[in-house]
Amino acid sequence: MNHQQAYRVQRLILIIALMLILFGDTGMNAVFSFSHQPQSIWFYPQLVIALITAAGPNLLLMALGAYQLRRTALTVPQLIRRVLWIIGGITLFSLAFYLEDLVTQGSLNSFNIAGFLTALAQAPVGFYDILYELLGFFVTLPLLRVIAHHASVAIQQYLFWAELVFIGMVPILAYFTGLTTISVNSPLAITAGCFFALMGYWLSQTEVLHRITREHLLVAWLLTCGCYAVMVSVTMYQVNLEKNFDLISSQPFAQTFQAIPCLTLWVTIATWMMNRPRSKAVRRHNFVQTGYGDMLVAGLLITPFMVINRLLTPIIGAWWSGWLWSIAVLIVSVELVWLLRHVRWLQRLLPDLFGGSQLIGGSVNAQKN
Repeated sequence: MNHQQAYRVQRLILIIALMLILFGDTGMNAVFSFSHQPQSIWFYPQLVIALITAAGPNLLLMALGAYQLRRTALTVPQLIRRVLWIIGGITLFSLAFYLEDLVTQGSLNSFNIAGFLTALAQAPVGFYDILYELLGFFVTLPLLRVIAHHASVAIQQYLFWAELVFIGMVPILAYFTGLTTISVNSPLAITAGCFFALMGYWLSQTEVLHRITREHLLVAWLLTCGCYAVMVSVTMYQVNLEKNFDLISSQPFAQTFQAIPCLTLWVTIATWMMNRPRSKAVRRHNFVQTGYGDMLVAGLLITPFMVINRLLTPIIGAWWSGWLWSIAVLIVSVELVWLLRHVRWLQRLLPDLFGGSQLIGGSVNAQKN
């Protein structure tokens, strides 16, 4: 896979991931609004989309792993500085969000450090918890690099099946057998921050993608449909059993069988990009560069931009207006991050974690720091 193809895979995956994360964060205002409305023919399609939004963080981590595990290894001082700047960015934007929330509630006088630190520790806004997963990725990056570069095919398959069993099957079996009080701590290598990052790296290898046939993709998409059918069935079983439609918004089984759909989408996009004719050169300033910063800035914009949802809901409904709300937040976030990155110290707080600048030219398999 050359640099242009790698960039276009990263760009499309990031767009899908960020849109799913943003739309998933609209909550009862949009993505889950159907759960409190009279059931119609659109109920189950909207439920499937609600479950699909849970795949956003996983796709983001796949894109992160595909680049960071391929590039030249960071030295220890460089890695420590990167972790500290990420911590600084999360803290600064979390503080801005906390103040924004107090202003919205008209209680700015109640600001206190203890309250802010409590909110920070509890993931201050709906999708900010994925930022902690990104931070965890960089903390474990040296270990993940060893696994990524030296794991045999058998070990890769073992990790896939381990994830499918521990994350997918065990929670559902535990629910149906009444063993929900038993807590199974998932091994480090199959938690989302590690598993999807490793899979993103392995599934971006040219020799792997060349072995993918149309028959493989057909089977993968059929399995994807089966995964969502299981998640929908178990979710609605619990909803009907407990007669509580609020359980839909809590998504208790949304992460159980997300591995197969995420890997299928990645491989489909990667093989499609590999088979496309050569396209125009990558722009110097591009969307992939701003991916991480977009999430930080979007956390501040999603509440003020709720006015879009309020204005359009009477016209097109809450669900569709939620999509327009999310798109508007993403577009404005990208533009703002481009402007902010012109300031040197803000460029460090909003780093390019997904390789937008490195993928401008050269081979994707030999990146420099």
